[in-house]
Amino acid sequence: CLNSAKYQGTFDWDMGLNNFFIMLTVPAFCAVVMTYLFIVDPKKEAIKWTVYRDQLWDLIQTRCIWQLMYFNFCFNLFAYYISSTAAPYVQSDWAGVENINNSIMSAVGSLIFAGILAVMGKWGTMWNWRWWLVITTLGTSGIDAIVQYLTIYNVVRSQWFYLGVPLVENVPQAVQFIITTFAIVEVADVGNEGMIYGLLTTCSNMASPFGAMITNLIGDQFEFSEDDIIADSDHTRNQVATSYAIYYAFTAFASCLVIFYPNQKKMLHEWKKDGGKYPIVGACAMIGGFGLLAMAVTSNLLTMFQSTKCLRFAGGHGCK
Repeated sequence: CLNSAKYQGTFDWDMGLNNFFIMLTVPAFCAVVMTYLFIVDPKKEAIKWTVYRDQLWDLIQTRCIWQLMYFNFCFNLFAYYISSTAAPYVQSDWAGVENINNSIMSAVGSLIFAGILAVMGKWGTMWNWRWWLVITTLGTSGIDAIVQYLTIYNVVRSQWFYLGVPLVENVPQAVQFIITTFAIVEVADVGNEGMIYGLLTTCSNMASPFGAMITNLIGDQFEFSEDDIIADSDHTRNQVATSYAIYYAFTAFASCLVIFYPNQKKMLHEWKKDGGKYPIVGACAMIGGFGLLAMAVTSNLLTMFQSTKCLRFAGGHGCK
């Protein structure tokens, strides 16, 4: 539906971007109706704001919360959001990936991801969280590295190889997702589950704009424009390969951060019960979190305007 020439596809027609967005609103409105009709939410006495505030502040001061906040930001920054600026060129020009095939394989990957979540929910609840974070992080990088380097050095340049092999990455990625979700569920108190979930997931997502800035700063030190990629010289291949090596080095560093993550819910409960209270550290985490959130929102807003989207702060390569 969005695979015409203006979307870098092969179709001679498309449904238009606005029609696509309208189509997406239909299931969204259906979800509202289903939520109203089918979710049972018994009435309870409202909690006073002062009681809720004090309870939340007591929880934020504990080691288990502020350490998870710092971990979620740093781990996601180094493991996911710092990559190589050559990635789009490698995919489109060297691997020859077509948009429609990329979309189809993404959908297949989502199905695999959902299946692994179901498996983990039944059999993986007692696994060692630290070990599996390391295994899945390095496993994902290893699979990706094989595909990227075989493509970079023209050993295998096939869109089906480039899209098919990384489907396996959905397995470790699903394991990572469910493990980090386990921690959020275990650390929240009754009544503030939504707040804690939102707080910790926001810390994870705030790493995205900073990862884009770091990625572009690193990428600008190399010589691989799209014209260079098309020319496909040995020098360009080595430049691209080096940028990917830096990317994988960051993911390896992220694996070292698991020492700040609990190995199981028992350790998390011990942190919560006996870890003590650190009001200064908790306050710094909250102030820093709000500051990072403001910067992330500002960065996203700047990408909406042609005159500012080139700024490094907005994820660009610098305005000239």
